[in-house]
Amino acid sequence: MKNQSNSLPLKTLLLPHKFFFFITNDIYNRKLRVKINERVLRGQPLIFGDRVNPPIHAPTSGWIKDISFDLDPINQRKQNIKIIISPDYLDQWIRLKPIANYKKQTIEKLIQIIYQSGVVGLGGSQFSSAQKLKLSINKVHTLIVNAVESEPNSTSDNFLINNYIPEILKGCEIICWITKIKIVLIVIQEHNIEEISKIYDSIKYQSLFKVCIIKNKYPGGSSKILIKSLTGKEIPYGKHAIDIGYLIFNIATIYAIKRAIVNGEPLTERIITCLGNNNILSGNFWIRIGTPIKYFLLDKKENQLKNIIICLRGFFMGEKIHNFNYSILKNTNCISIDYKKEQENKNINEYTCIRCSYCADVCPINLLPQQLYWYSKKNNHKETERHHILDCIECKACEKVCPSYIPLVSYFKKEKQILNEINIESNFKKISFINFQMKEKRLLNQRKNVNKFKINNKKIDLSQKNIRQQMLKEAIKRIKDKK
Repeated sequence: MKNQSNSLPLKTLLLPHKFFFFITNDIYNRKLRVKINERVLRGQPLIFGDRVNPPIHAPTSGWIKDISFDLDPINQRKQNIKIIISPDYLDQWIRLKPIANYKKQTIEKLIQIIYQSGVVGLGGSQFSSAQKLKLSINKVHTLIVNAVESEPNSTSDNFLINNYIPEILKGCEIICWITKIKIVLIVIQEHNIEEISKIYDSIKYQSLFKVCIIKNKYPGGSSKILIKSLTGKEIPYGKHAIDIGYLIFNIATIYAIKRAIVNGEPLTERIITCLGNNNILSGNFWIRIGTPIKYFLLDKKENQLKNIIICLRGFFMGEKIHNFNYSILKNTNCISIDYKKEQENKNINEYTCIRCSYCADVCPINLLPQQLYWYSKKNNHKETERHHILDCIECKACEKVCPSYIPLVSYFKKEKQILNEINIESNFKKISFINFQMKEKRLLNQRKNVNKFKINNKKIDLSQKNIRQQMLKEAIKRIKDKK
């Protein structure tokens, strides 16, 4: 399948009839920047951002047709805000502000531009790239350019290298300028012979860049695995690559940073790999963020959609999607579309864990999936956190070898969501308590100031009263003297 998508040319899809955006519910009250029937331009922010979530931008010019509540297409327990944009097919940009010489700008200004452009990790994490750069200043010595695609069938990064290697190198230079990094390692798998040759030709006379070729091994794109493959070091549990001096960016993210700075363009499109068969668009495409997946199902009718399986981010690491209006996200690098009759569509029963430890043997980051499974099933959140469930990269290697057909990663994802909610609630309580203490302190100071003011006024009143009495005595004395 990788050869299938790699052999097809890079295409640009026409605009769909509607764009769909599913936005986390807690963003709605504070951050929505548009309203129904409002006209928007390409690159115009739809929501305000915060430290965790940069802004999301309109992928084309058109009209906001609807803003409503809807269930999350993946997590049916969660309710999101759905924004529907109807394009006018003029594709008008907002006023762009390209920067000819980024070295004349301050580091703070460049990071702010990257943030306002909505650039996030396009390899899967969707973490704010601006925040990542802030955390890296004076902490890292090496930039690792991640051209390793974890999903075996995805070739979107290959096409970026083949067609946009000068822009990617320019993006690396911008990141190095911001973070003062002196070494750039471009990491790529050994089977990408054509891409390796192009990289070598492009960096021939540049001492900043070095190419690191690694073996074809799944999953290769995780930061923990990359660091171990390149340096032999292991990132401690609960820590990140930045903590040991390495900054890792995906190829697509670096390209987006270059476009944000040099071209002044917000992130509104990306390259994705689509894998499919009859009457399904296949290959690599430039596609706008927010394009519904249904757009790839050329002339399929509603009754035919029931026989189709869609996996977001590929069949191996991906998640099945049941809502065909679910849209391309910023971190969607691959979608796989196939028919149920061509899949093993049997309902496989989940059996009891037999404690064979196969899952622990194949875990690439040395976790204990068996223990995590038992603790997750019993909602023992303290133990799951102690066994580093948050470090799980969700590669599904443990699922593939499990003889009991236990969907381990599904349990881990659910547990991670619960832990995340607990942490959010805990942080909210801490912030609320701090705010309460600050308010009490402020009110106490106000009361003190009021009391102090009253005492001072009382003193003034007494002194004025004494002065009046003295003046009265002097006046009486003068009258008596005249007599």
